[in-house]
Amino acid sequence: MTTPLAIHGHFYQPPRENPWTEYIDGEPSAAPFPDWNARILAECYRPNAYARIVDAYGRVERIVNNYRNISFNFGPTLLSWLEKHDALTYQRILQADRDSASKREGHGNAIAQAYNHMILPLCNERDRITQVRWGLADFRHRFGREPEAMWLPETACNAHVLGTLIDEGLRYTLLSPYQAERVRPLGAGQDAWHSVADGSIEPGRAYRWFHPDGSGRSLALFFYDGAIARSVAFEGGLASSQAFVERLRHAVHGDHLLVHAATDGESYGHHTKFGDRTLAHALEIEAERQGLAPTNYGQFLAHHPPEWEVELKPGPNNEGTSWSCAHGVGRWYWDCGCHTGGQEGWTQQWRTPLREALDYLRDFAATVFMEQGGELFLDPWAARDAYIALVLDRLRDREAFLAPLARKPLSAEEQERALTLLEMQRQAMLMYTSCGWFFNDISGIETVQVLKYAGRLMDDLLDLGITPPRPSFLEILARAESNIQEMGNGADIFRRFVDHSRVTPRSVAAHLAIASLVDGENERLETAGYEVHLEEYRREARDRLTLATCRIRLESCATGRRHDFALAAMHFGGIDFYCVLRPFPGMPRMRSAARRIWSDFASASLPVILRTVAKQFGPDEFGLEHVLPGARRRIAATVFGNLVHRFADHYAQLYDDNRHTFEMLRQAGLELPWELRTAAEYTMSSRFEQEIRAQQESQDPAVYQRALEMAAEAERLGYKLDTEAVGRLFGTMLAGAVELAVAQNDESHWQTASTLLTLAQRLRLHGAYDRAQELLYLGVAENGVTVTPTVRDLGLALGLAPRVLTEAPPAAQTA
Repeated sequence: MTTPLAIHGHFYQPPRENPWTEYIDGEPSAAPFPDWNARILAECYRPNAYARIVDAYGRVERIVNNYRNISFNFGPTLLSWLEKHDALTYQRILQADRDSASKREGHGNAIAQAYNHMILPLCNERDRITQVRWGLADFRHRFGREPEAMWLPETACNAHVLGTLIDEGLRYTLLSPYQAERVRPLGAGQDAWHSVADGSIEPGRAYRWFHPDGSGRSLALFFYDGAIARSVAFEGGLASSQAFVERLRHAVHGDHLLVHAATDGESYGHHTKFGDRTLAHALEIEAERQGLAPTNYGQFLAHHPPEWEVELKPGPNNEGTSWSCAHGVGRWYWDCGCHTGGQEGWTQQWRTPLREALDYLRDFAATVFMEQGGELFLDPWAARDAYIALVLDRLRDREAFLAPLARKPLSAEEQERALTLLEMQRQAMLMYTSCGWFFNDISGIETVQVLKYAGRLMDDLLDLGITPPRPSFLEILARAESNIQEMGNGADIFRRFVDHSRVTPRSVAAHLAIASLVDGENERLETAGYEVHLEEYRREARDRLTLATCRIRLESCATGRRHDFALAAMHFGGIDFYCVLRPFPGMPRMRSAARRIWSDFASASLPVILRTVAKQFGPDEFGLEHVLPGARRRIAATVFGNLVHRFADHYAQLYDDNRHTFEMLRQAGLELPWELRTAAEYTMSSRFEQEIRAQQESQDPAVYQRALEMAAEAERLGYKLDTEAVGRLFGTMLAGAVELAVAQNDESHWQTASTLLTLAQRLRLHGAYDRAQELLYLGVAENGVTVTPTVRDLGLALGLAPRVLTEAPPAAQTA
């Protein structure tokens, strides 16, 4: 007899996008990745979508989709990012839910999550309801079905929160065992209650929690096994799949119907390296050996409805409890003692004034929303609940969206105002993302992020014609002292980081004009949350000076607000840029001003040109610091590229002039000084990469003969070539060749893929071949690819185990 097993993974990252641009500006602490989303994608989200099960020799026997075998939730804001940045992983997650629903009587593995991870017991009623409704709407949009359950951020709940879940039609949720107060069999008398306040609640069953309104409506609650969850999170429980499953098996006892644990999804690969592989091997192979059968909570609940009732701990002041704060939900509004480290003497006293400042701003914005929104909407708060439809689809017809929500047909100006009000409310909720309070100091990137949403909210107020309460907000925030002396207080941090991150329509237009001096006239349909229309563009160069004039029209993708500017931008060489703009004065005046500038540009001195540009297109001035990070990096790459080219020329000259000397030293058994070795290896690596790129991804081995000779020469001389970039290039080429071969399933295409891999090996390239390996494995396992000798040799070279290439793995193991 098998025991049902459910492992829940909570996959979540806070929204990290700059609220003025919807791009992540970059997070150096995530190096070598550009930001933490990208890093955890590489370490966790994608590896779990393509989890490897390897044999004793490290060869891949199976590639499995872990999301098919576990219960999981993904934060809506994280899924939104994934959809844009890794469509393969995103689709793999959605497919896992479809596959599990098909396998488990219609009960998919995915459950919903409250939208942007606000601590729901600390929300006011309006925000709590909207957070739940937005989370449900996002789930329906992505997974195409009704959710059965919702993950509560940090499992934080009280009676109001659970009541909202019942009101919204949800069947169950998951909580910590330490959140339960007492239990009794359903229908038993008052004397049947017994305390489980010490965390001793039996985790193997569902419990009924009744709505406090006396209606008899209820919600099923699962209390995860705390010992298992603690083992995964803090005790190295994922070091071995056998040990992990043995730990699960020991949880089976008595009438224990279900073995389960809720865990941080990032445990499987990010917090524990190769935790994704441990999970795959445990659930695909070891669980069955130990008499455990993976399921999900929905399927279990369908067969085992609650037979016990539970009451929860109310928490201090009836605020509720959570899984990550021993003091209820104190971690998110006072210095309760919970923290993630920091230096001796550090406190989290900053948490209280931070929340007070945001509460003050939220309530100010709510008053504006009710006053102005009341003139436009039949029900402003119902309109906010519905606004998730536009957040999920910015291309949706805004007028059609507003029509059923409005008191009357809205003019273009009223539509813009209505959408600005709704967008302001989105910022008001995002600024309560829980990570803002979780860590050590108010200067941390997560707390700065929630303050950025506050800054964006105040800009929305300005767009509505309302003076934002910035002085009062900063006065409250100034009481939040940083533990780092040089950071000052919350107000200092706001001015230092938030004001620096602010992007205005003017700076977006200046960014586009300056970037065009490097990129050229590039048709940009959307930038920083604006639809872009570039007109009257002219660009010319004279010596080191480049000048451009243009008209730029911007339209906000969120609100439809329009901005129109006339601009002139100049590049003086290097990192010296200058841009001026003014509101568009009309086509006749703009063309007249442009003619005067271009007349001077032909022959006038630089000071004269500058005066003319400032007079005709000023007064607002901008420089490189106003360019958005992506374009700033491209400009820097261009500038640095020129410097690198000059250094490379010097290195190459040094190497060529002294090559014979280098060879003589090597033959004499003498090691080159690192300075000379650097010159030699840099020069040879650069020439090697240039030679390969010059072949423009040709699949003809003959064209790489010179590159092969260069690689052989480097090995003979004992030089180490930097092949990382060309290795990635060949990895992409190989994946494309395997994908085509799987689709066509003919020998010629397989020969091409095999030739490419052989060539990469001869060139001593250690590229990223994971995608080629996945495509070949899935081709054999799912798409009926015939395992010919060529396919077999290619698979073995890519690291697949021999058994994969002799018999197709069972379909259940390959999705």
